[in-house]
Amino acid sequence: MKIANFIKIFTLLFVALPFNNALAVGELTCTASADISYSPGLRLFSQQTDISFDVDYSGCTSLTGSTITGGSRSGSFTGSRSCLALPPSGSATIEIYWDNGQTSVVDATTQSTDTAGQTVHLLTGPIISGPFAGLTFSEQLVQASLDLLSCLVAPGVESQTGIGVMEIL
Repeated sequence: MKIANFIKIFTLLFVALPFNNALAVGELTCTASADISYSPGLRLFSQQTDISFDVDYSGCTSLTGSTITGGSRSGSFTGSRSCLALPPSGSATIEIYWDNGQTSVVDATTQSTDTAGQTVHLLTGPIISGPFAGLTFSEQLVQASLDLLSCLVAPGVESQTGIGVMEIL
């Protein structure tokens, strides 16, 4: 009797799990790659730094029929940065330029953490206009932690790259 109950529970879980996982898959999933530049370069001490970034999305797939296969976002800002501190959490309105000529606007928040020798940047928020309006934008970029030896002398760390995933949920 106990084995029969176990088989019933296992069967229910086996049938239910794939269905629930399918619902969790996003509207669009893309590979993300980022190039970030710092001027002046990052050093061991905090200083005002001009930061420019270009993030490209490629290889996008959709389970719901979206024809978008790529996109990008870019920008620049000034902030106090150093090699020894994570970027502060913040918020911004960002624009995603899709390969079909349309633009999505995201009310985004950002958070960074250090994990296992890498820095993970999470950018997430609701899409407030354009394609996918009403859905949630989520981008996770991973960068190797900064080389502290390069931070010791000028010009410091002038650029970084990152890779990750972007999803529209």
